[in-house]
Amino acid sequence: MMKRILGIIIPLMICATLVAQDTPNIYGVNYFKPKADQREEYLAGLKDHTKKHHSKGIMKVRTYQVVSGDKSGWYVRVSGPLSWADVDKFQADTRSKAHSSHAAKFVRPYIEERIGTMYWSPLEDLGYNRDTSGKPSKMVRVNFTHVNTGMNGEYQELRKQIKEAHEKTSSNASFGVGHLVHGGDRHIFASFIPLDSWADMASTGPNLSSRINKVFGEGAWDRFLNKAQKINYKRHDEMRVYMKDYSTR
Repeated sequence: MMKRILGIIIPLMICATLVAQDTPNIYGVNYFKPKADQREEYLAGLKDHTKKHHSKGIMKVRTYQVVSGDKSGWYVRVSGPLSWADVDKFQADTRSKAHSSHAAKFVRPYIEERIGTMYWSPLEDLGYNRDTSGKPSKMVRVNFTHVNTGMNGEYQELRKQIKEAHEKTSSNASFGVGHLVHGGDRHIFASFIPLDSWADMASTGPNLSSRINKVFGEGAWDRFLNKAQKINYKRHDEMRVYMKDYSTR
């Protein structure tokens, strides 16, 4: 009987794993710093390159300008969602003669520095009240958290508390959470908060500490902070502004 049960369960587990591997839940992220005196040339080349080589299927891209933080003045290009099989196809397209030669002539000469590609995966169960329209917000505030080695699970437990606090206090906040899964330090997480303008940075309603104390009891916020101090070793953020004319999704 046990062999029969295992004979059923194991194939189902294998199928589930294969389906998960083929799910489009990967985002490729690249940062670009244009040469100081050639920003206009870079943007002109980028616009043309996007139209010619990033307008269809998995090649579609979103472009943002970073306007605060350490990389202020840089540009971010985000591709996805992709499956890992799509990543193979995406890379093959970028290496094609037409694609690579166009980039070499009209884009790369004006780039001073590039970081990426880094691959991120959303943690859907940790996001809250996310927009499902598929349309980009005008701005995105990205909060990066670097977690101490071996404490990824503990960090995700903290994020579950944050989500629960928002849910049970009927918060109107909206955020997603992602994890860097390849191409960098795999102990980095980020929250993504859509905004329409800088005015949206002003806090409305109860703050997070009040929400956590209300949901988990008096003193819960202090306990939360004590855990966070042991789990996190670095935090920083940046604001990204969506560039419609340089994007195709």
